[in-house]
Amino acid sequence: MKRLLLQLPLFALIVAGLVIGIVTGLGRLGIPMPPVADERVVLHGPILIAGVFGTLIALERAVAMKTLLGRTWTFADVAPVLNGAGLIVLLVDGAGAPAIALMSAGAAVLVAVNLFFLRRSPALDVLTMVLGAAFLLLADLAWLGERPVPFLTPWWTAFLVLTIVGERLELAKLRAHGQVAQAAFGLAVAAYIGALLLMVVDEGLGMRLSGVGMIALTVWLLRYDIALMTIRRSGLPQFVAACLISGYIWLGVSGAVILLSEPMFAGFSYDAYLHAVLLGFVFSMVFGHAPIIFPAVMERPIGFTPFAYVPLAVLHFSVALRILADLAGIQTVRQAAGVWTGVAIVLYGAFIVYGLMRGDSRSWDSR
Repeated sequence: MKRLLLQLPLFALIVAGLVIGIVTGLGRLGIPMPPVADERVVLHGPILIAGVFGTLIALERAVAMKTLLGRTWTFADVAPVLNGAGLIVLLVDGAGAPAIALMSAGAAVLVAVNLFFLRRSPALDVLTMVLGAAFLLLADLAWLGERPVPFLTPWWTAFLVLTIVGERLELAKLRAHGQVAQAAFGLAVAAYIGALLLMVVDEGLGMRLSGVGMIALTVWLLRYDIALMTIRRSGLPQFVAACLISGYIWLGVSGAVILLSEPMFAGFSYDAYLHAVLLGFVFSMVFGHAPIIFPAVMERPIGFTPFAYVPLAVLHFSVALRILADLAGIQTVRQAAGVWTGVAIVLYGAFIVYGLMRGDSRSWDSR
């Protein structure tokens, strides 16, 4: 119960940040929004990636450490608190030094947390998550140094991609893959990271080559991920697998878009690249993992219902519509796609709330 009291304010902040991020995203598409939202439209990306997801992943890591050590509080709790505080300042006061410094400090603690896990369990999957957190810190510090946000977004994106694929590698071990699979994963991650670091000296080339790494990771996930087994089950395991596999496809689409496009940090192709990975890939992962993470954090089982497939289908429809509209340069269709994305997230939120109220863990089973 004590853990829950510590975590509820952070969850409330994450939800509030997500709502504001959605509203500012619609504002960026030219859809009329309240004046307060209009003032934060340019911060749409940082609010969601560095703010909301930075706090959420830091909170998940903190819960994992407390579970591992059997404690109510650990130093890992500092990371989501600092990042959350930075998100609050960002929402209230804009992208000034105080907000970015707090988020940078939170990212630094998150790196330390992942290094703690790496020391206890030296493995490629944990190392990948360390590197993901390092990209969050790198992007935050560059932002503090007044680097333009569009040039930082690929590094923020790498934080999410590497964290997710690191966790998937950990679970893929359950399929007892050998050294070839591990080596292939390592090469894919190295290609992705190498391209992103190349951006320091050649932003356009590094950005384009990062698409090769994203495609390589997609191929690995579609070959070795445990979701390829659980998709044959039923109930929640099958839903999670459907989210993951469909999300992996969007990761590959994003890589292909940026690889085949002219290097740029604005415009329709850049928008297609970003939203294929951040909406198609990342939000598919959120949809798939939320029914697992929420019960662990909220200390309450969640009931599963096939209704969960409705928001997932709407999400994929909205992402496909947006990418097609980007490639065709049709602004009105892009706006419609943004609205459908908001509908998908609201519907999914309704599923989560209903599941927590129902609290029937029996429906988790794959019988």
